[in-house]
Amino acid sequence: MIQKRISAGLIFIFVLLSFSAFPQSNTIRGFYLKNVNTWLGSASQEDAILNYAQGNGFNYIILYDLGSFHWNSTTDKNELSAFIEKARTQYGISEFGASGEIASFFNNYIVPFNTSRSNSNQKFNVFNYEFEWWVSSSISSLYCSKYLSPNGYDCDTAGAFAFAWNEFKQVDNLAASNGAISEYYLGWPNAGQMQQVASRADRILLHAYRSTDVDVYQYSKNRLINAASLNTNVTILPIFSSEPSFMGPWLGSHPITQPYQTYSGYYSNESGSWKQYINLQGYTWFHYSYMPQTTIAVATITTSGPTTFCTGGSVDLTANSGSQYLWSPGGETTRTITVSSSGSYTVRVTNSSGANATSTPVVVTVNSTLPTPTVNASGPTTFCPGGSVTLSSSSGGSYLWSNGATTQSITVSTAGSYHVTVTTGNCSATSANTNVTLTSGATTPIITASGSTNICPGTNVTLSSSQAAGYLWSTGATTQSISVGSSGNYWVRGYSGPGCYAQSAATVVTRLSAPSTPTITAGGSTVLSSSNPTVDLTSSIANSYLWNSGPTTRTITVSAPGSYTVSVTGSNGCSAASAATTVTVNGCVPPPPPSVTLSGASIIVPGQSVTLTSSPSGGYLWSTGESTQSITVSSPGNYTVRGYISGNCYSTSAPVSISFVTPRTHIGFTTATVNAFTVYPNPGTSHLNFSFESSMAARVVFSIYTITGQEMARTIIESHEGINLFDLDVASFPRGFYIGYLRGNAEESAVRIALQ
Repeated sequence: MIQKRISAGLIFIFVLLSFSAFPQSNTIRGFYLKNVNTWLGSASQEDAILNYAQGNGFNYIILYDLGSFHWNSTTDKNELSAFIEKARTQYGISEFGASGEIASFFNNYIVPFNTSRSNSNQKFNVFNYEFEWWVSSSISSLYCSKYLSPNGYDCDTAGAFAFAWNEFKQVDNLAASNGAISEYYLGWPNAGQMQQVASRADRILLHAYRSTDVDVYQYSKNRLINAASLNTNVTILPIFSSEPSFMGPWLGSHPITQPYQTYSGYYSNESGSWKQYINLQGYTWFHYSYMPQTTIAVATITTSGPTTFCTGGSVDLTANSGSQYLWSPGGETTRTITVSSSGSYTVRVTNSSGANATSTPVVVTVNSTLPTPTVNASGPTTFCPGGSVTLSSSSGGSYLWSNGATTQSITVSTAGSYHVTVTTGNCSATSANTNVTLTSGATTPIITASGSTNICPGTNVTLSSSQAAGYLWSTGATTQSISVGSSGNYWVRGYSGPGCYAQSAATVVTRLSAPSTPTITAGGSTVLSSSNPTVDLTSSIANSYLWNSGPTTRTITVSAPGSYTVSVTGSNGCSAASAATTVTVNGCVPPPPPSVTLSGASIIVPGQSVTLTSSPSGGYLWSTGESTQSITVSSPGNYTVRGYISGNCYSTSAPVSISFVTPRTHIGFTTATVNAFTVYPNPGTSHLNFSFESSMAARVVFSIYTITGQEMARTIIESHEGINLFDLDVASFPRGFYIGYLRGNAEESAVRIALQ
């Protein structure tokens, strides 16, 4: 059994199929062959036996009475191995069995014979054990004095079975260790004896000797049930007899295949659960000498077309007319089969008399499908009119492109979808399509500046290209916008596809010169006393002025100690700051001007407040009159703080401007993020340019407020993704400080503006 074979380490694996789940394979069709000494070595007698076996579909031969074979004769053993090899290689006999009744026969003769043969086609692969312990006459006449009594066994059925069981276990072990099948010929065992044999044998030849096929199945049914009672798979081959006392006369008018057809037909109709453990794998006849010499069958194959083709193709193989067909490989039973795999195909055709023959092989060769060819492009497959690209196929026998070219490479300059079919031998394969696209001429890009292209030192201007598929600036940048802070001629290429572009006109950016650093002239002593409580500080001449104490006149009068600086703006809008001039009181050296930090933003809405905190000092005096280090304010205005060291010795901070804006309800705006909100020029005069970036196309609101929160203008801007530019006429606005406020639903930005 399979379980026993695994434990014995046998390499062979036998797949046992349940008849209830699958049709029986019927792979074994055998007969016993006697009197080996009389025909072995005679080519004509050997061929007659083998032609009969092939013509009637037999593939298993059991050599009987090998006990009388000349095992000491090298010549006879060579003739035996030659016969076995010829039967296997020329006549389709796949199994050869050696029959014996004691273990020493197999150990002393069969195993050494197999071992002496290096060619596996010359060996026995079935050890057939036959010891008829269930027949009383055989026990008394054949076994008692020869085997049983000398070995201490009783000369009855029980003793004979005990002896036979001990011998078979040894035979089974020999088969397992020599890579062979153990087979037990069995007559009429009781249930327990059947279970013992079924637990060990690889397969059982089950006695079914009847005179006709009428009750051939019913005769052995109970023994099948007993064999299945172990609930493990058991392989069974019913054995029929063609002797005159059994089916010999009946076979004169019936085919030799009919008994098994009847047997397996009854078995197929069984419904008992025991059936799942029985594997009917064919049948055996006893023996060749009594077999009727039925009409020799003929088997031929015709083909529907070539038998050599590529993967995906097929050919129909058709047998000549008969009553039954069995193809190999595959096991199909139809007259015609469709073949799509390489192999050597034969068919066994059974005629109406029950005789059969196997055809000569038809060899089908299926060539491997060629790998799908690949197409490589020498460059971009999207280019401007007038351009081209070379397409090259992977190697093959021959080429056919979709444009009719037959070279391995083609150069194309027109748009289209290109593929190549490569053929090698009888096989072809086609590549995927390569799409070649011609773009229209690129549009000349336009450069827009975020503000004036005349820039002061330390400032930048953003240059943005109009929309294109790609960008290349004269600086090497590949973004849509660049920020520049030095003089130069800047241009951009706008691409519509690889290698297809147009170049913009140059935008000239000029870096302006800052005005001369201003100087401060004191109109008297910078040491204040009761005799000169004030001093005039005057800036050198410029277009405009802004002192750190807040005034915007050229000359200021100061009466408090501190460090004073002035920032001047030249005619080109650029600024420069002076060095500090220190004013003291009665020899007081003012401390450094205090710095002011804010707890929040300097732009607030009504109801909000912000805390202003001075850097540490000996004392404090805010412009609000408060004398604490920190103050909280909720009104717009410019706030300063004096930082004292002692007495009336102090310095004043730069003014901190707190501005108001009035928030508006956002209605119907698309969610967008706005940032990089800038204005130029700043300070401005009559016209302001604004720039911001938006995360998406959206509606945003721009407002401009006085520092007290009065809205001076309001507009809705339909922005696009990226950089957006707009301007505002402020010529009519009073001069002073303003807040520009930009709102989207996702974010708000503000910028402080000075008009002068």
